[in-house]
Formats: sequence, C-alpha cells, structure tokens
Amino acid sequence: MWWIWLLYVLCLIIVIFVSNRIGGIVDALDKKTKLSGAFLGAVLLAGVTSLPELVTSFTAALMNEPDMTLGNILGSNVFDVAIIGFLMILYCTRIKHRNVCRANIIFDIFVLAISVLVLITTIFNVQIVIPYLNINILTPIIIALYAFAIFSTRKANDPEDDDENELGDTQNKFEHLSVKSLVLQFILLAVVLVGVSVAITFISEYLADTYGLGKGLAGALFLGIATSLPEIISSFALVRLGNFDAAYGNIIGSCMFNYAVLALSDILYFKGTVFMTDMQSLILAVCLVAGTTFMLVFGLIRRGKSKLKNSLPFQIVSGALIAIAYITFLILSTTII
Repeated sequence: MWWIWLLYVLCLIIVIFVSNRIGGIVDALDKKTKLSGAFLGAVLLAGVTSLPELVTSFTAALMNEPDMTLGNILGSNVFDVAIIGFLMILYCTRIKHRNVCRANIIFDIFVLAISVLVLITTIFNVQIVIPYLNINILTPIIIALYAFAIFSTRKANDPEDDDENELGDTQNKFEHLSVKSLVLQFILLAVVLVGVSVAITFISEYLADTYGLGKGLAGALFLGIATSLPEIISSFALVRLGNFDAAYGNIIGSCMFNYAVLALSDILYFKGTVFMTDMQSLILAVCLVAGTTFMLVFGLIRRGKSKLKNSLPFQIVSGALIAIAYITFLILSTTII
C-alpha cells in the first residue's frame, strides 16, 4: 500500500513544481505584454491551473463515477475560495492596499450565481433532464453564464486598477525571457499538468476503494485538494511577486472554469446526470455559497469608498470567514457523513 501513497505524493510534488513556475511565467507575461493581470489570472492562468479538474472530471465521468465528478468540482471550488482567505491572512500587509478589479468582481458574481443554482438543485433534487440530450437543465445554463462572463469581462478593466495594483515588489527570475519563450514554457508545463492529472484520478479511485470512502468524499479530498494545488502554488507565487489582482483572478476564474468543466462532464456522462443529490454535495454547496459570498463582499468593499477599504482587521476577518467555510465542510463531512 505504501507505493500508492508514494506515487500520490510524487504527483503532488510535480504539480507543486510546475505550478510555481507557471505563476512566475504569468507574472512575467503581465509585465511584458499589454494583457491585464485580471485577464491573465481569470482566463489564461485559471484555464491552465484548472486543467487537472478538467482531466480528472472528464475521466471520472467516462469511468461512470458521477458522484466523484461533482465532489471533485465542488470540493476544488470550496478549497480554491479558501486559498484567497489564507492569502489575505498570511500576506495581510503586502496586499493591504491592493485593489480588486471590476473583471474579478464580475466573475465572482457569476460564480456565486452558479453556486446558488447548484445548491437549489441539491436541496430540492431538481433533476430536469433535457430530452434526447440526456443532460440536466443546469448544464446549458452554466455554459451560457460562463460564456457571458468571459464576454462581460473582456473590457471590464479600469485604468486605475493597474495603477493601484502596481507590480514589482519582488524580482521575477522569468523577466529576462522573451514572450515567445515564456509562452512555449507555459504550454509545455500545461501538458505536464494534464499527464499528472490523469494519474491522480486513478490513484484517488484506488484509495477510495481501498479505504471504503464514498466517491464524493474521495473526490472532494484526494481529487479536490490535489487538483487545486496549481491554484494554491501559482497564487502564492503571484502574491509574493506583488500581483494580488492576478492571484485573485486565478482563483475566481478557476472556480468559473471548473463549473464549465462540470457542465461538459454532464454531457460526457451518457447514463444520466452528474448533478447527484446527496448529503456530501449539499454540504459542499452550502459551504461554497458561504465562502463565495464573503469573498464577493470583501471585493466590493475593497473597490468602494468605505473606511473599511484598507482596514487590516477587516481584511483579516474577511479572510478568516472565507477560510472557515472550507474548515466547516471538513468538520461536517467527518461528523455527519
């Protein structure tokens, strides 16, 4: 049994190494191109760091494990949101005066809206399947909202956002590379993430069967945490480099991308829908709605004129509330289920 844990840890190490480099590359692209940190974080970086969720969820759906698919996505999103909370606490002084751009706020609103829809589906067991397509009614809604979010944010950046999120706190070792070299490395690292993600999926299923864990819990723990490592490492790397806006965008953009992956997984699962209604999914959905709400409130106040805007205690309390949503999920999962 030790060898499977060794393989799992090895996969995690590879993910950590790759994700750390990706964070530095995105920060360098932010400085060398006209693309904003918000776009790079919420669209480009989020898409790459969410590749593990895409591969593992698609694989789980094709393996006829819909409960693991939903647990993977919801668990990853709850964990991703918690990352912002921990960043707000651990790097409280560094990001005290960093703004949250309008594009990230828009993504946050869409993530919260989809989370509420998933929660409603879970509570009331809404299994409205579209005839002939054999997919849940929530699937096309999520795809439409994701497309609309991308369209809405393409021109949502304010000039003052770039001024307030001034970069350059720490020297980036990738800055000397050309844009072409940065893009090539970015693509290569993305391919490595895909390969490791496939391995993590099979390892997680093996561990779930060996220890008698529910596939939803296994998806939220082994898959959810492992596939969220790219977001963790790359976001920490960006914050250390002073690029909080890209880190925030990476997290909230990853949550949005994950929901799109969930919708596509529903299309790939031909035997029914991946939107399973069980206690595990309910707990995840409730904690996700809570964490996303706290995150949105923080972002709105940070952009506003309130006296709390640059208040360090408010930032720490907000970060704690966001992180507590994930901690609550862990407690409830081990005591109720």
